[in-house]
Formats: sequence, C-alpha cells, structure tokens
Amino acid sequence: MRRIVTLEVRGSRLIGTHHDPGASTARDAVGVLLLSFGQQPRAWVGDLGVHIADRLCDAGYPTFRFDMPGLGDSPGELPVHLEILWRTIQDGAHEAAARDLSRQLRQRYGLSGLVLGGFCGGAVTASLAADPSGTDSAGLILLEPEVSLVPTPARPTPVHEVDSVTSYLERWELIKDRVRSPRSWLRLLTGKSDLRYWQGLVRYAIRRARERLANQELPPDLNVHMIDALARVARRKLPTLIVSVGIPSRRKYYAEYGFLPGVSDPQKGITWIEVTGTTHAMLAGGAKEATPLHVVRWMKERFPAGERSRRAS
Repeated sequence: MRRIVTLEVRGSRLIGTHHDPGASTARDAVGVLLLSFGQQPRAWVGDLGVHIADRLCDAGYPTFRFDMPGLGDSPGELPVHLEILWRTIQDGAHEAAARDLSRQLRQRYGLSGLVLGGFCGGAVTASLAADPSGTDSAGLILLEPEVSLVPTPARPTPVHEVDSVTSYLERWELIKDRVRSPRSWLRLLTGKSDLRYWQGLVRYAIRRARERLANQELPPDLNVHMIDALARVARRKLPTLIVSVGIPSRRKYYAEYGFLPGVSDPQKGITWIEVTGTTHAMLAGGAKEATPLHVVRWMKERFPAGERSRRAS
C-alpha cells in the first residue's frame, strides 16, 4: 500500500511516498529511503524508483521515496541554472536534510535501521548522509553514483573544450566511431571538419598526462567530500551495494577515479554489481526489471528479517 507522507525537516516541508508492507512488516524491520538525482521527482526517470520501492515492499521492507527541498512536491528555492543545482547537491546541499529525515523515519515507524539509497546525485546525498556508526543508517544502496564534480565555469565553455573525465570519455568513444566512418574522413579531407573539436580532446589528454607525472593520479574534479564519506562507511564495514552500468565507458569512468568497477570487497562490506546492455538511466535493455531484482536480492542477503516476516504472514 502506498501513502503520502509529509514531514517537517530543518524548516522544510518534505513530501514523500511510503510503500507500506502492512501486516508483513517485521517488528525489527529495516526500512529503505530512496533519493532521486538533481531535478528529478521522487518517481525517478521512467518510474525506476517506484519499481524498486514496490519490489522492496513486496519483500516486506518499508520503503520511502522523498523529494528534497525545492524538488518534486517539496517546496523550496532552486538556483536558476541546472548545473549549479547539480553542483550544490554534490557539495552536500541535501546532506543534513537527508540525515534528519532518516532519523525521523526510523523513530516514527519504529524501524531498527534505515538503508539510504539513491540514483546518480541521489547516491551522492545518500553517501554524505550515511551514519557510519550504524545507529541511524543500516546500509547504502548506490545506483550509478557520480563521483566527479559537475564543472561550473565562470564563463560558458566553448564546445571544443573538454573539461571533465566524462566529456573526455564520451568524445573518445565518438572519435573511435568517426575513424571508421567514410563520411567523417570526407569531411576532414574537404576541410569541413572542426579540428578545434579534436584539439580539445588532445589538450585534455596531455593535461592528464602531466598531472600523473606530477603524482596527481586522480582527476582534480574528484568529489573528495563524497569519497571521504564512503571511506568512513567502508572502515565500519557498513553494508553497501553499488549498481552501475557495465559498459566500457562507465568502467573507464570509475577506474579514472580509483575505483574497481564490478569488483566486490567483502572486507569493506561492498557489493558491486554491473548491469549490462543499458545506459546511465538504467531503463533500456531490461535494466528496469533487473535493477530492482538486484536490490531486493541484496536486501534479503543482508537484512533477512523483512523476508522472514513476509513468509510467516
């Protein structure tokens, strides 16, 4: 059963949806709080958040989807430019609200713990808001987490400039496609190709090589605040599920920032699952059905109380 929930958190009225298992809820139940990214409402793109919450509810886990201040149904102020919104979220704009919201939900519904989950920028907020002691946060679910900071230049970036690992990898994939394209070669030979577009790619590659020679192995746009939060969580072995897209560009993206995509680390409580044949939105190629199954399976393994209660009922 779904219910609309309104809570006052740090002076903001937050609107959410409670997926209530009803009679199948265990007395010592662990709940799940799901957060969206950026400007997206709590249903997430293509209702992926709804599908995950419904599957968790069916398995006996009380699940909540909430809009952060200014997003979806929750009132609040927003910056004019989208990139500024994304960057403020990555810098922790929703960290305190998510932490206090988790505490209120745990106390109001008598939960023994709450797993914080999020998609993309929502995964950043979940990471920052996690209580590594485990008092309020029982675990983390991070779907396609963004570990780099969105560039917010003082002036518009020319189209031929490359200013992030993401744009570098995307452009590198594009140039590999164009090398195999007769039409692209024709444009180059007839002088119709914009060479500055490719010069930006070369300049970025040279800059990264210089940074590595200077012992700066990780890109400067790494979200250090988020990485520090994940390190605290890992030291306490807080159960953490990471689900990412298993395509070469995303693997290279995470590897650039020092991660081992698709590699689980039981010593740190980390389970990393890759979903192949899909895109960042995790909808195409069967990912919309597969991702909720991965989440529910992990929850049953880590927090089996909800599943036991469902079977008993």
